[in-house]
Amino acid sequence: MSFKTILYEVNENKIATITLNRPENFNAISKELAGEFGRALQLAGQDETVRVLIITGSGKAFCAGGDLAWLMSSDDNLKKREILDHASRVATLLDSFTKPVIAAVNGTVAGAGTAIALACDIVIASDQAKFAPNFVNIAAVPDSGASWFLPRKVGYHKAAELMLTGQLLDAQEALRLGIFNRVVPGAEFAGYVEKLALRLATGPQNAISYIKQMLKLSSRNTLASQLEIEASLQLMALSDSDFQEGVQAFLQKRKPNFK
Repeated sequence: MSFKTILYEVNENKIATITLNRPENFNAISKELAGEFGRALQLAGQDETVRVLIITGSGKAFCAGGDLAWLMSSDDNLKKREILDHASRVATLLDSFTKPVIAAVNGTVAGAGTAIALACDIVIASDQAKFAPNFVNIAAVPDSGASWFLPRKVGYHKAAELMLTGQLLDAQEALRLGIFNRVVPGAEFAGYVEKLALRLATGPQNAISYIKQMLKLSSRNTLASQLEIEASLQLMALSDSDFQEGVQAFLQKRKPNFK
């Protein structure tokens, strides 16, 4: 499958990378990019050889949010709703993606781009990155799931402050708030992301899938429901050959060789 506004590749380590590729527009989300992004997510999700997905941007930005030219050309509510539906589809596909997803935030992430980063499992940022949920600065409101993801990351009051003021955070402040998992110097950024992705790709795949599944469910469950899910998934994990290998490797003081 060929794409015009993204790059998609899968390497020999079973790591897929989706690169938003409109650098001249700071990787702003156009109708074409939203559609291709969704198709690439489906492709990576259905490919049994893919174990980990990296999402990043080309050029100086990760994603500047929605393409203002696309927004301004929409002269009726049906066209505007189409834009929002495209954005919602990307957010839904990302949130339901069953494999680990790393956001490699190479530069500024703003507007709807913040929702893309927050929907990923782990967010690694360059020290040049900036985080700007700045919808209000153009008299817009959060979309693409941004108002759902951000309060769950930083709490209601901080999310309200950031979204009501359109404040821009530098990489260290976003790290302090827990929006970024780690900030890495630019020269080390690509290597660090690849090393993390490789660690996930060579780990016990069923256990990793179960952990992601239970974490996704935890914010919506009662303790009793979550305990039941943990017990069910743990029974499945204990029956997996990777568990036997992990225990043997631990006892023999060697690195496990998971399948």
